[in-house]
Amino acid sequence: MVKIMKKEALWCETKRKKTFPSLKTGIKTDILIIGGGMVGISLALELEKEKKNYILIEADQIGHGVTGHSTGKLTFLQEANLVDIEKAFGQEKTDLYLKSQQDAIDIVTKNIIDYHIDCNFESTTSITFTNDYQEIPKLRKLETILERNNIPYHMINQEKDPEMLYGVSVKNTAVFHPVKYLEGILPFLKGKIFEHTKAIQYQKREFDYLVNTEEGYIIAKTIVFTCHYPFFTIPGLIPFKTHIERSYLCSFTVDKAKSISVINTKIPTISYRYHRDRKDYMIYLRNSHRLGQDLDYEHNYQELIKKAPTKNIDYIWQNQDVMTEDHLPLIGPIEKGNHHLLFATGFNTWGMTNGPLAAQILKDMILEKENPYQTLFLPNRGISLEKIKNFMIDTFYSGKNYIISKRKNYYSFYLDKVKIEHLEGKKVGIYLDENEKMHIVCTTCPHLGCGLTFNTFMKTWDCPCHGSRFTMEGKWIEGPSTKNINID
Repeated sequence: MVKIMKKEALWCETKRKKTFPSLKTGIKTDILIIGGGMVGISLALELEKEKKNYILIEADQIGHGVTGHSTGKLTFLQEANLVDIEKAFGQEKTDLYLKSQQDAIDIVTKNIIDYHIDCNFESTTSITFTNDYQEIPKLRKLETILERNNIPYHMINQEKDPEMLYGVSVKNTAVFHPVKYLEGILPFLKGKIFEHTKAIQYQKREFDYLVNTEEGYIIAKTIVFTCHYPFFTIPGLIPFKTHIERSYLCSFTVDKAKSISVINTKIPTISYRYHRDRKDYMIYLRNSHRLGQDLDYEHNYQELIKKAPTKNIDYIWQNQDVMTEDHLPLIGPIEKGNHHLLFATGFNTWGMTNGPLAAQILKDMILEKENPYQTLFLPNRGISLEKIKNFMIDTFYSGKNYIISKRKNYYSFYLDKVKIEHLEGKKVGIYLDENEKMHIVCTTCPHLGCGLTFNTFMKTWDCPCHGSRFTMEGKWIEGPSTKNINID
């Protein structure tokens, strides 16, 4: 029988001594950063170096969103993403993206040295592999890209590793504890920081912006959205440029950690790395899927547990990543040419590397400086065949998920614990907990109106369209929604 200790991420176990207050009044600033994850805190540090006036707000606790649920990898060997980028954009932009990721690793490494951050940073060998013969040509194209950029690599076959049909490995990559890294930066930030402060809307005024939070407001000349998924649809049209991918992760102790970081080339993803702390751990990821394609989350967790190389799991959790249509992140102006309204999202599961890079680009935009990577990641970049193809796929699945979520009231995996009914003209979900207590919520997502489904493993209500999640009582957990779903 499998033993599971905690349904939370390994990184989020860290308890910070210093906490930050929530905003309960009105305040003014030059620059407002919305989101306290890897991008937001990295940007705050960059602005601190420039002695800029800023405020940062975080809807929950700093580092405990997507950053705290990631695998904590710093690598330029990101599955076979370089091959996909080359197909969409050609060699020049692929090589530029590759260099940007190497620079991002250097940014993190330098910060760790300069600020003496203890975050279990360790240099590793990164490996991308496949057990599918049809994927081998893709890895050979990856080798060509590495050769072209003078990056040494090693080929892996089943003689070298019986569990890998074919693989590619590189050095000069790393792993770290992402939450400890952010918390190591916090003492050096002099700007005002507010936790448990959720932005719910913003509006343009004549010379600045007004941002309303749940209990206070902020007036800022420039807003930078560094939250995982911006809560607005217009401008930006983020739901039409991206989709959400959900992954399932666990962590457990091992006898001896190895200095390797491994991932396969395609969904269903298999990924693992090691972590040295008071104990040695493996972080193991499996069963990634496009959100909405598989709503039986309990089944995916059980598959993860079944495939994990142990029967004693210490931590188990899930993560959601914003995936773009053309494999490049979206970093820059929400409205073309407006450098007072900026955002960064769509890191395609590689936010720990792209996050610090995004902070550099955003900082340079605010300061009106040139950045060598600025045009590569512009949100309003041109159209490509790859982008058109993936846009059609995303549109199909978004529409399908929306229709199904609105029409379907019952799933077989609900058993007798969950019911969907109508109460006073509203569609509600009823969950009966282990103490026979009923929890009643509205099952329409406040973001864009998708129908919510119940996650029987985590006991949450989840949106199959854009990833908003809520507790069984209806309290917001994550996602673009700005409201709760309780019916009180």
